[in-house]
Amino acid sequence: MSGPPEPPAWLAAWLAALAEGHDPATSTAWRRRVGGELDRLAGRVPFRVAYEWHAHLLAPAPGGDVGRPVDDLLRRALAGDRVGAYEWRDALRPVLRELYRAAYPYADARAVAYANAHAYATANDYGPDEVVGFAEHYADLSTGANAEAFADANAIANADALADALARADGPAYVGTYPAALVRAYALAEAHRAGVAGAPHALRTAYGRLADALAESLSRVSD
Repeated sequence: MSGPPEPPAWLAAWLAALAEGHDPATSTAWRRRVGGELDRLAGRVPFRVAYEWHAHLLAPAPGGDVGRPVDDLLRRALAGDRVGAYEWRDALRPVLRELYRAAYPYADARAVAYANAHAYATANDYGPDEVVGFAEHYADLSTGANAEAFADANAIANADALADALARADGPAYVGTYPAALVRAYALAEAHRAGVAGAPHALRTAYGRLADALAESLSRVSD
């Protein structure tokens, strides 16, 4: 007896990443739903699903419009228009920069920087007020610089790779962009935007939102 149909490698990468973060209370039903769609399609999933799902993955941050150019390109691609790699790259860089900036663990990194600076100032006989002032200043400067560098480096590297894959609708090339890492970045960004108190719930919610969107995209594919 043959097993269930194998999805394309790019879709398998998404499914693996989503399964990691999906709420255990709803993951069984979601897996069953996705499995049913893959059975219906005999594993033949068109790359247009990737375009459609990226509308959710690269959605603008609340109150922002930096993602609108990407939305426009995704709509064009879904309508059958050929979008060049340069267009994709220029639209992707700012939205990916925003995504990775939000995904950076700023609060944790700042806490470590503050503690190190506080220890340094104390060991060097700074006065009480000077210790706090130095620690605050150092933590803000170093963490801000690290967050910006992280966002810039990831945006440039990932935009270039994604642009080429999306321009050519190239599944194997898309696998090479490490799509699972992009899924995790999205979920972390959502969790960090929710703040420390809401982060655990927001992380599950983000994974669940992407999982549901993917299942919906699969359901719209004609067999």
